Amino acid sequence: MQDEAFDVIIIGAGINGAGLFRDLCEQGLRCLIVDKGDFGAGTSAAPSRLIHGGLKYLETAELRLVAESTHERNRLLRNAPHVVHPLPSMLPAFSWLRGTGAALRTLFGATNAPRSRGALLVKIGLALYDFYGARDRVMPRHRLFSRRTARRMIPALTERVTAAGLYYDAVVTAPERLVLELVEDGLAASPESMACNWTPLRERQAHQLVFDRPDGRQLTATTGYLVNAAGPWIDSVNARLGEKTAFIGGTKGSHILLNHDELVRQLDGRMIYFEADDGRICLVFPYNGRALVGSTDIPADDPDRVRCEEDEVDYFLESLRQLLPALAFSKDQIIYRYSGIRPLPNSESDVPGLISRDHSTPLLDETAERPFPILSLVGGKWTTFRAFAEQVADQVLETLQRSRIRETGALPIGGGRDFPSGPQTRDAWLDALEQRTYLPRARLETLLTRYGTRAASIAAHEAMAATAPIAGAPDHTEAEVDWLVRNEQVVHLEDLVMRRTLLAITGQLTREGLSQIASVTARALGWDAARTDREVGRLVDRLAGSHGVCIAA
Repeated sequence: MQDEAFDVIIIGAGINGAGLFRDLCEQGLRCLIVDKGDFGAGTSAAPSRLIHGGLKYLETAELRLVAESTHERNRLLRNAPHVVHPLPSMLPAFSWLRGTGAALRTLFGATNAPRSRGALLVKIGLALYDFYGARDRVMPRHRLFSRRTARRMIPALTERVTAAGLYYDAVVTAPERLVLELVEDGLAASPESMACNWTPLRERQAHQLVFDRPDGRQLTATTGYLVNAAGPWIDSVNARLGEKTAFIGGTKGSHILLNHDELVRQLDGRMIYFEADDGRICLVFPYNGRALVGSTDIPADDPDRVRCEEDEVDYFLESLRQLLPALAFSKDQIIYRYSGIRPLPNSESDVPGLISRDHSTPLLDETAERPFPILSLVGGKWTTFRAFAEQVADQVLETLQRSRIRETGALPIGGGRDFPSGPQTRDAWLDALEQRTYLPRARLETLLTRYGTRAASIAAHEAMAATAPIAGAPDHTEAEVDWLVRNEQVVHLEDLVMRRTLLAITGQLTREGLSQIASVTARALGWDAARTDREVGRLVDRLAGSHGVCIAA
């Protein structure tokens, strides 16, 4: 793979890079996307898992961002229905009028967010949220409940609540899979394009870029346009390209997952989006049988060493105790913790929550020594990745004097293509697959929920192979794991356990199950015993050191 030539090279295969890769490939360009780790393994693997319109951006008058976000949320519910689902959300208020004056000051540029958001503010905010979310609306409008109704819905809710709004956003159940599916959609649209994970940039040699492949070889490539989509690593990538920049001023967001059946039962599919005692916004909602709690917003600048610290854990648990005093919370309930750095623009703001979540694209023009421009993708948010990609793609196409040939606004993603939307259509789809594979109906339901219409290929593979359930995770099978390894660019064991599946984050991983998974992966990729042991050790260390997960021997 020497001297490959591409129309565009994208460094960074997170959600922004993957979205742009798909868009440019759909326009017939030959593109290369690379990442120093796995697809979606950086900041894109550490979100709150919300696809939301940015309710809190109303406070800072980022109305264009709210309008764009709510529209893109509605589109994602249609284009990726296998991994993006409606999430009813409760917003409690602890007074009627507090915070109104502070909100007005913030709206006009004050540097402090309101310390309290009363029911009046909640009502106004949710009405505006409905207004901006009107395009392609797929979910109900908001409602405002009394204290009695709110506590009847969630009995453990504090008596301090005055009223509560109920509105609708969305959740992405498998963000890393969505990133991968965008990349694979791009490859399908432009078969001459390339996507390489675990392929860091080594150096720039004049007009050439040199990348290290995971098999020890090098890839040397040329391009007419380079996009730096490395998120919080943007400035370090630019430095390796020979350019000194200071575009990023990121903040850390941490989350924990709790094994708390009573909390999940009372939430009953709803998120509580609430104000902690210090005025910061927190959230808790059911996630694959657990309760996901987040998030912090702390200035940070080292994305390679970021982790959820003990003081953040203490903050989460105390905030939950204040919100839900009838329930008990302890560190023993935590099964997983994670943290990532948001690639926000460099800012002088003393309040991280007031740094804009909008996106920008600073451009470094080509030079005599570097005959291609460098466009950096700064900021942005999960929900608006497609719109961001579209804007950047149009800019790239104009520079390369190419035309847009396909729109992406209504383009399904991965397993969302031909997804059976209604109950009758779903039953017919499952009936047909059952007749072809003879697998149990419940198993096909699980695969469809997990992978969308890609479930058909996995089911066919499973029907042809002798298989066994994974210990500790009986809703996964060895044949399913084998298909993922062979078809989804797995390089390391962690790719499979942490991103192609949810086994790590949901606490289903046991030592016996890990041994099964490692054996299947080794057979598929031709690993010897030494390589397999190294991969297991690497994964166990990563889970313990970064996520607080201990897998007993």
